[in-house]
Amino acid sequence: MSGTQTWKEKAAEAAFVNGFKGVMGTYYKAEPYIRRRIESNLVNKYDDKTATFEGGEMELLTQRNYEKAFVNLWKAETVAPYLGFQDASRADKAAAVKDHVIVGAYHGEGAICEDDPTVEIDDLVAHVTSDEVRREFQEAYSPEQREAICTIMSLLGHGEAYALYTSATLLPVVKGTGAKMGMAMQAMEEAKHFMVLREMLRTIDDIRPLKTSARMLFETVAGKDYYHKLFGMNVILESFATNLFSHFEDFPGLRHIMRAFHMDESRHCAFPQTYNSLGNIPEHVTHDPKYQRARMMMLVPALPIIFDYKPYFETLGLNVFEFFGRFVAKVTRLSERSGFPMPQKREDILYGINNLFNAYVRNFEPEKYEGYRDYTLLRGGEISQDMADREREVFGSDIFGGIGDMIAKMRIGKNAARSARDAQRAVASMLN
Repeated sequence: MSGTQTWKEKAAEAAFVNGFKGVMGTYYKAEPYIRRRIESNLVNKYDDKTATFEGGEMELLTQRNYEKAFVNLWKAETVAPYLGFQDASRADKAAAVKDHVIVGAYHGEGAICEDDPTVEIDDLVAHVTSDEVRREFQEAYSPEQREAICTIMSLLGHGEAYALYTSATLLPVVKGTGAKMGMAMQAMEEAKHFMVLREMLRTIDDIRPLKTSARMLFETVAGKDYYHKLFGMNVILESFATNLFSHFEDFPGLRHIMRAFHMDESRHCAFPQTYNSLGNIPEHVTHDPKYQRARMMMLVPALPIIFDYKPYFETLGLNVFEFFGRFVAKVTRLSERSGFPMPQKREDILYGINNLFNAYVRNFEPEKYEGYRDYTLLRGGEISQDMADREREVFGSDIFGGIGDMIAKMRIGKNAARSARDAQRAVASMLN
């Protein structure tokens, strides 16, 4: 390819290489200092080495107040159907016989229902801690692959701890009875996710600490005020979570819980859209350039996260650029639908991200470069039908698509120079 480049294109490529090395080199040089600074000023007092919150484990409270709440979870629709609530699953309704309500759908006689969204924690934990699942995990992967999975799943587990904290702190500030009810349920579900993922990791191996870049992203979101925190939690973190759950839905040892969690996180992604449609996001939050730039800056820690976790994705045969490209595709779509637009159009951002990833592969991994690629393209056929249906509902019916028209334009010689300039402008606008 270098033989067909003009001197300007070669200069641009050289500038990219030197600039990228400079940025990442500066970050890794400063990483120990960044880590110390973060840990000395934690917003969420959470120990990522032991996966516990400040104050210790307190197992007695977990057993008496958390697990029992799930065991005795009752539904208004079965207890008082005349009130008009629609909170019962098919299993709950089947268990309500002759005015006698059997609470806890998974504990009633003949009440097990696989698609029930109210899965109690002890059932999930019992499933993922079984000898069968542990053996499945050990036999399916090499030691290197097990290490990679545990590192990535630990990222997810710690993220759920931060999601629990952040959802709990959003509860006092969201406006409206329905919003507070929805956020309260979100906090409950994040608590369930955290407990189950932590137990799963301890069962198959052990939990790994967060990389500094991930801790920086989570702390950034946790420390924001009202609207930025809602954007960071329900747009950035939940989009990230749905992407991870869909990537790992069929992995041995993980598949038992990934789809159930995806169902919850998809609902959380839908929250800000409904909240916005009811008029709760002010005009200045949506349109003020300062707010828009602040939202874009919340994504900055994602760049070092990509390269911190890149070796683990590659060990599992996954393309980290494809993962993060799809993540950005979800974030940009959800931000538009939730009253949280970015400073640039979605197409420009996706174009810029693709240009960045393609430039990296072309210059640092030329043996892998097979032409310009759309890393932001989501394909519905790559995930289970139920996940695909939920993602269409949450992110839009056309979410399974990319920037094909732009990519096609890149491949037409007479338009290549113009397309390259457009891509460079998109990247520059993101960095300014």
